[in-house]
Amino acid sequence: MTYARARLGPGLTGAGLLLLLTIAAYVYQMPSTFFPYFGGPWYSDWAGFVVCFLAYASVSLPFDIWGGYTLPCSHQRLCLLFPEFLMKWLRGVFVQGAVMTSSALVLLQAGKHWGVWGATGALLALQITLLALQWPLARWTGGLAPAPALPGSGAVTVLAVDMGFTGGPAGLPGLERNIQPQSWNTSLSPPALLAEHLRRQGLIKTGARTRGVLLALGWNLLGFVLSASLPWGGVDTIFSLLETLLGCTLWSFLGLLILPSFSRPGTLEADRYAAANGATRPQLEAAICEIDQLQDEDLSRPRWLETMSSIPSVENRLNALDSKHQPYGAWLAARTTLYLSWANFGLLSRAVHLNVGRPELWVLPPGD
Repeated sequence: MTYARARLGPGLTGAGLLLLLTIAAYVYQMPSTFFPYFGGPWYSDWAGFVVCFLAYASVSLPFDIWGGYTLPCSHQRLCLLFPEFLMKWLRGVFVQGAVMTSSALVLLQAGKHWGVWGATGALLALQITLLALQWPLARWTGGLAPAPALPGSGAVTVLAVDMGFTGGPAGLPGLERNIQPQSWNTSLSPPALLAEHLRRQGLIKTGARTRGVLLALGWNLLGFVLSASLPWGGVDTIFSLLETLLGCTLWSFLGLLILPSFSRPGTLEADRYAAANGATRPQLEAAICEIDQLQDEDLSRPRWLETMSSIPSVENRLNALDSKHQPYGAWLAARTTLYLSWANFGLLSRAVHLNVGRPELWVLPPGD
């Protein structure tokens, strides 16, 4: 079994367990049992959110160990000493916990004063803030260190331990930074590196990345409004807001099934841009295949797995280069919703197979 297929184990099991617990808590309205008070000082509300996050982190820990420590070691990938892995995990969890609990507190305060639409406006502002701080948060969460860049590359080069780290555009649309792992300077051939630089330009110039960001923002906002509008949801008490946030997690799961269909054409659009702006077919093939080998993905996938993937398989990407159809998509929309769901306490944000147990990928998920 390939490393990529093996990662489905902790991803599907961990995400499935969190989903079942979320459904149970949502249906039986457990937040009103554990947090029955209607109001209090902000610090008591914040303490309640911290308790919820610690419970979430405790449930996810075994799957993070499985996906971030056990599997890489058993497949001769990155194999850190367990104390080193644990310190990286604690660092990432601390940063995520600070963001998620603070965001929930902001939503609650906005809901108390201005109702559902005030909380929705606060959620929009929080997601925009997360986009603006994407690179600093990626650095703090994953312990990424800056490294010297190749002259003329225009990329921010970083030292990343996990070979699955690909970086990519980070930040608000129009103000993006291109983040690239330093290892690519030696692990990718010069033709592949050239083609990848053109692809990264294409993500911006075609608008594929902007469309992905806007779709992710809109999806999370829609889920929040729908969840808050249900009879047992709300935004003005901690228990009603937690019920709303549980509904947002269920909405995120629906997004993982629907949004990849919009994400995959965005990848193909960047491939076609590179081909039209100087990258030869052999250069693009080299970039696609060499990066895939670093990821240890599958050259082809079963149809059910392909429909759940944000990035097309190597086989489908190479076939698309010969197609006359011009793709038009929202690059990485599905995975971007997971990062932005930190703003609404998304319990699936780091439970899927691509980033479970891998803090370096929690903010900048693989996009190549």
